[in-house]
Amino acid sequence: MKGKTNEVARTSLKTAIYVRVSTDEQAQEGFSIRAQIDKLKAYALLKDWEIFDIYNDEGISGKNIFDRPAINRLIDDINEGKVNNVLVFKVDRLTRSTKNLLELVELFEENNCNFSSLTESIDTESPSGRMFLKIIGIFAEFERENLVSRLKLGFERKAKEGYTLANRVISYGYTKEAGQKVQEIHLDEAKIVKEIFSMYLDGNKSMTNIARTLNQRKIPTKMNGTWDTTSIKQILKNPTYIGKVRYSLNDESRYFEVEGQHERILPDEIYNSVQEKLGKMPKISRTKRPRERNYFCGVLVCACCGGEFSTHNYKNVAGEDKSLYKCVKKAYHKTENDRCKSPSISHDKVNAAFVEYIRNYDDFADFDDVEIDNDMAKRKHELQEYIKDCEQKLDNLDVRKKKITEQYVGEEISFEQYKDMLAIFNEKYDVLVRELERARAELPAVKNIPDVSHDDIINNLCENWDYLSDKEKMMFLQKFIRRIVIKVEKANAMMNIVKIEDLEFNNVNEQLMEKSKKPAVRSKLIGVQR
Repeated sequence: MKGKTNEVARTSLKTAIYVRVSTDEQAQEGFSIRAQIDKLKAYALLKDWEIFDIYNDEGISGKNIFDRPAINRLIDDINEGKVNNVLVFKVDRLTRSTKNLLELVELFEENNCNFSSLTESIDTESPSGRMFLKIIGIFAEFERENLVSRLKLGFERKAKEGYTLANRVISYGYTKEAGQKVQEIHLDEAKIVKEIFSMYLDGNKSMTNIARTLNQRKIPTKMNGTWDTTSIKQILKNPTYIGKVRYSLNDESRYFEVEGQHERILPDEIYNSVQEKLGKMPKISRTKRPRERNYFCGVLVCACCGGEFSTHNYKNVAGEDKSLYKCVKKAYHKTENDRCKSPSISHDKVNAAFVEYIRNYDDFADFDDVEIDNDMAKRKHELQEYIKDCEQKLDNLDVRKKKITEQYVGEEISFEQYKDMLAIFNEKYDVLVRELERARAELPAVKNIPDVSHDDIINNLCENWDYLSDKEKMMFLQKFIRRIVIKVEKANAMMNIVKIEDLEFNNVNEQLMEKSKKPAVRSKLIGVQR
């Protein structure tokens, strides 16, 4: 009777079928998700087990469980009692980490969940099955580390022999057919490579100008895309053009260059001169996009030194978000002689100074040269087209990422090539996502901003200013204000004072501007409590 009871309990198991295959395993070992599912469903049918769901982590490594959505969903269902049996094709489909394997076994035991492996014939209902499961996990992790090590050694040996690891997507200026060991010069692309080096070295053109020139001439990149500063810099820094082969671009500790088997495009003198020029370029880091509440960022100029003001965000004692503006020459110059003496100033007081300043203009009606684009529908259409273009580019990147995955599975490109290409696509993908989010965030503001006339902006600016959101204020300043020159002085140990010494509008006749200003206004002081 006991045996019969166990059999009844066993046939009533709600079984979760878990399958996984990583991209490199598809290429190296021939695992198939469909084959796993078919065999496991047949096995469950043979055992009269009820299949609760199929959990599929396709194209994901088994080194950890944190980045796998399907296995995390499976864990949740086990904890909720929805599943009391887990069936896999092999143990290493579940995980290749011994630590994660032991944690999963403990999870199964705590929730009275059985575990079965078709290939290893493992059943965790028995102590010997549980012990064998742990042993299998140790060997699975060991084999994974050996596989990675063997692949790296193979790639490294090939590079040291002077053969490029690239296959279909190789350096611009070269071509290499599938199965061909040595890359060959692509004559048309090689001419462009020489021209890029000449424009940068002899023509003294910037990388931005070079990219713009090539795009205007409708010359595509290797991937039929458009040129940008990054792609031009990659050309200029690529030693492939002087007959070198490089290895491990993403790991500086393992990076090396050796003489390649291919023919060079450039002489050493030109390449080395470009590297020397690139080394002398100042390293300029792009500033972060200002927050909407810091809407004066980008237009404030220091009267003392001519430097721009950057923002510094902090929380006051009440826990409120506050902002300061600080002269960049005060923040980033280390030597005392070069450092600006201007104190920092709060955003709220700069805003008060701005409102006070524009309130004291005699006649804003003279500024008829200020161009106001009332066509909100046009701007809305432009944003919608830009959003559509970004979405299309994201779709194209998804297709290209899928294509290189298929190439890797079909052994057309190496793992190192696949990883490098995927990193490039992901970087472009992230840039497009940020641009898409920015455009989508701007679209509602454009829809909600009513058409305005010169009288609305000029004669009632102060009144309108208070009704604008932070985003609308930032958009207004970026469109109409060229710069606001401010002078910040220390009144005492606890207070700074600020005065706006000059305010320049975009597209405004300078004579009309000078005529409209009141000298007394520019010297008006406003106390600032820090």
